[in-house]
Amino acid sequence: MPQKNQSKLLLWVTVIVIFTFISIILFKTETILDNTETNSQIEKTKMTIITSDVIEDQSWGSLAYKGKMKIEEQFPVSAELFSEIKTEEQMEDTITKAVAADSKVIIGHGREFSSFFTKIATTYPDVHFVTIHGTSKHPNQTVYTFDQNKIEYMAALAAVLKTKSNKIGILDAYEARKRLPGFEQGMKQYKPEAVLYYSVVNSRDDGEKAVELMKEMMNQGVDVIFTKGNGYNRNVIDYAKEKNIFVIGYLDDQSYMGEEHVLTSVVNDVPQAYIAVMKDFFSEDGIPQGKVVLNEKDGVYNLAPFGPMYTEEEKQYIRSEINLLNSRR
Repeated sequence: MPQKNQSKLLLWVTVIVIFTFISIILFKTETILDNTETNSQIEKTKMTIITSDVIEDQSWGSLAYKGKMKIEEQFPVSAELFSEIKTEEQMEDTITKAVAADSKVIIGHGREFSSFFTKIATTYPDVHFVTIHGTSKHPNQTVYTFDQNKIEYMAALAAVLKTKSNKIGILDAYEARKRLPGFEQGMKQYKPEAVLYYSVVNSRDDGEKAVELMKEMMNQGVDVIFTKGNGYNRNVIDYAKEKNIFVIGYLDDQSYMGEEHVLTSVVNDVPQAYIAVMKDFFSEDGIPQGKVVLNEKDGVYNLAPFGPMYTEEEKQYIRSEINLLNSRR
């Protein structure tokens, strides 16, 4: 074959190969774009979150917001959050709006919504009502709560190692002494002679009352306080710094409020409960009715790092006791 014809043939073959290659790329690009467009058009499940609190840093309501962000990031849902919903009238109005917006799940961020959800659940049988803590009655009603007795049991060990008076207090937001006896049981196990003083604030945010109850405890010789509030914990820790006593924090690692006075904190990762709710919702069986008890496997709680008042030997002792307890249960 003449050299000229060979060159023409090679040129055409090259053109055909390049054209084929470009066509394949264009086809795959179009397919990817089509899939992306299809995915973006997937209808997200609508749901509603209601909290009685404000949505600010360190508030109970801020955990509802964090829960909303987590589930929207990990699941095909669109969640609307309503804050400072406190009265039954406000609850009813919010739920009416949520149902009108086609919400499939309504989450009440706290036990204070349980009673009203029980009252209204039968009116909307196609909506599932969930509360974080609390009670439930109807098939379309569920409570997600934490079995944190084990971690509070170990928090008691942290407390008894640092009390000098053998008098330890709990400042609870709401009455839970019988329901959560772990801390008291831990005290009896590790220091039977220690005495527990228990007071209830009946609010997560009433710092004035919390400090008033704290003073009463201190007047009786209490030198370590497990403060199980939210907003009022800052007031308690500030007063503990002023009077030079120790506290155990709650909800998040609260050592930043008083490193020299916060022994540790019982950390509640409440947004993980929202993840548990959504996992159940998108499961084959859906959200179960009744009560779902979450534990350390669900990532809802842990004990924060221990403060500088502990020796390395004490820290190691607590860790070994935690490992021993986990191996037994």
